[in-house]
Amino acid sequence: MSTALTEDVQVLRSGLASDQPEIEVTLRLPRESAKKVLALLDAEQTTGAVVVPAKQEFTTTEAAKILGMSRPTLMRMIERGRVDFRMVGKHHRIPASSVQKLREFLDEDHMAVVAELANKYGNVD
Repeated sequence: MSTALTEDVQVLRSGLASDQPEIEVTLRLPRESAKKVLALLDAEQTTGAVVVPAKQEFTTTEAAKILGMSRPTLMRMIERGRVDFRMVGKHHRIPASSVQKLREFLDEDHMAVVAELANKYGNVD
């Protein structure tokens, strides 16, 4: 990471440390990073966005947070064989690919429920 970008990140962190509802900062980003930021902001405005760290696998606590569920719910899914995992000692580790697949499945499942309710009760604006 360049020195300029490191300094910009520190300015952003400082701004986020305040309790102000809006933060104004100027960032100098490499072109590829700027594209990623724009894609994230576009996704947040349209369908919502989730930032998933670039890791190969997650702890159950991390995976549950990413999936928006409690750790006990995730553990029940693991016990029922619905989520791939591996053991590291006594601890479960969930591959990033499994977290992504489950996220996509949950999103599709939620959309199906919304569509079913809309069909049953009519579209409500």
